[in-house]
Amino acid sequence: MRFRQLALLGTLLILISSLSATDKALGQSTPVDIAQNKIVQAFQILQQADLDGASPAAVSQLASSLNLALSYEQSAIQLLPTNKTGSGVYASLSLNLSTTTTVQAVSLTSTARTQTLLSQIGAYSLALSTGLGSTLLVIELHRVKNFVRKIRWRRLRIE
Repeated sequence: MRFRQLALLGTLLILISSLSATDKALGQSTPVDIAQNKIVQAFQILQQADLDGASPAAVSQLASSLNLALSYEQSAIQLLPTNKTGSGVYASLSLNLSTTTTVQAVSLTSTARTQTLLSQIGAYSLALSTGLGSTLLVIELHRVKNFVRKIRWRRLRIE
């Protein structure tokens, strides 16, 4: 009796697993999945570039490229049930475009960070030199007054 229950349970599990099996093996990604992940990664990097102060025109251009990659990916999803080859082609186009856009976004982020750093260095240098100049002026003001007096006396003596 116990054997029959185990056999029935085993048969039921095999039947359920065979019915729920799909074309793709567990743990493997389809080209569409890879393209989707790459687009998400590219959008995140582009958002970081925008937050880091990249120019709006460059961000807009890269966003347009990612929107095109997204439309390729949507075409790949639509073709997946009927035409796997066409779906793979669109997924490949989407992957290539999003990869190129990711590289450009990383470069844009790096440039924006460098420009921000240089602007901060310039501002801090100006503030430091202004503070140093003010300090020297206050400390050495009596010498400046004496120097101006000497110049005036020299002019009076010459005339």
